[in-house]
Amino acid sequence: MLIPISYPLNRAAPLYPGTEPLTITTTKSFEKGDAEEKSLITFSSHAGTHIDLPRHFCPGGGSVRGLLAPEAVFEPAQCITVPITGAEPIRIYDLLPHIDEIRTSRALFIRTGSGRLRESDPAAYAERHPWVHPEVPDFLRMENPALRLFGIDTISIAVPAEPEEGAEVHRGFLCGSPHIFLLEDVDLSYGRLLEGPWVLRVYPMVFDYLEGVPVVALAEFG
Repeated sequence: MLIPISYPLNRAAPLYPGTEPLTITTTKSFEKGDAEEKSLITFSSHAGTHIDLPRHFCPGGGSVRGLLAPEAVFEPAQCITVPITGAEPIRIYDLLPHIDEIRTSRALFIRTGSGRLRESDPAAYAERHPWVHPEVPDFLRMENPALRLFGIDTISIAVPAEPEEGAEVHRGFLCGSPHIFLLEDVDLSYGRLLEGPWVLRVYPMVFDYLEGVPVVALAEFG
């Protein structure tokens, strides 16, 4: 059984402040009585559900093409609940009740509940959402050296009001050894995600030398 946990990418999708919006330019041509329509689609590499790779914040860091496969599989994946509202940080003490899941995951997801605002209050979802404190990456790496991906149901692990902390926490995940990929703006509303290990399948929408890219992400249950 496959469940999509990525959002469709469209012009209505909320974006982290400063991210270029998706644009679609359509042209029509008529030749010999036949009509042909084509569209040029332009979007940011950090729009919608997307993965961040080390090149995003680490000089000389690896890219989508260098570190991922056209189908990237992470197993086991687990999702935990850390109910935080507003622009409050996720700290180590919020994660301690979930230490068993942390120690046994190759991909770890946090459901804050922020996803419910994505449609009802996109401005709050984009600007005033829970974020991850810079102390978290090293804690996760210490508890689980096998962890390779961290995902969250907020538009970013950073918040616009705390730019220095945002840059630091990105570097903590992406530049540390081993690096931990980031999957942001993930739909974690499905209850079954919390019921035990599953398989994460990630399909980059553009497979090239990029620092990040929108993806199709699927949770697979046996």
